[in-house]
Amino acid sequence: MKYTLAFFLLFSLANKIIAQQENAVTKVFIVRHAEKESGKDPVLTPAGNARAGDLVRALKDEGVQKIYVSQYRRTQMTADSMRIQLGIDTVHYVADTVCDNLISAIMEHRDFGKTILIVAHSNTIPHIIRKLGVADFPYKDIPDAEFDNLFLVTYKKEKAKLKVMKYGAKSGASAAMQ
Repeated sequence: MKYTLAFFLLFSLANKIIAQQENAVTKVFIVRHAEKESGKDPVLTPAGNARAGDLVRALKDEGVQKIYVSQYRRTQMTADSMRIQLGIDTVHYVADTVCDNLISAIMEHRDFGKTILIVAHSNTIPHIIRKLGVADFPYKDIPDAEFDNLFLVTYKKEKAKLKVMKYGAKSGASAAMQ
């Protein structure tokens, strides 16, 4: 009898957790690191530092609960203002060209139903967006001169939707169109 009751309680709890995950809305904001100096592991330029502040202002009311950054200083510096001002946990992942390390980290931290920010690189953002379920993302890479894109992948009931926005000063092709 004791084991039967324990089984039903465990079964009930598992079903409740699964139902919460199925109904949860997960929001993933993705940005490229801000403008950087040259070199192997460069710091941000003054324009990059300004953009990091713009990122805080753009996302301050979005309820970001966790930030993912790669091992490179430019991603960490882009996220630092938000991490410090809003007291948000940061997870470091090792950047790889197919983004398996990042996706593994997100799964390991069980960030279902949360709002997270990923600060990544121009050559990894398209892979990240596709791995998050947006199969028709049209770009192979983000142009090197573009830093003002803010991507939002929203999940609900296992369906991913992509919204592309801009933040901060115009850069790259965006600035050239003006």
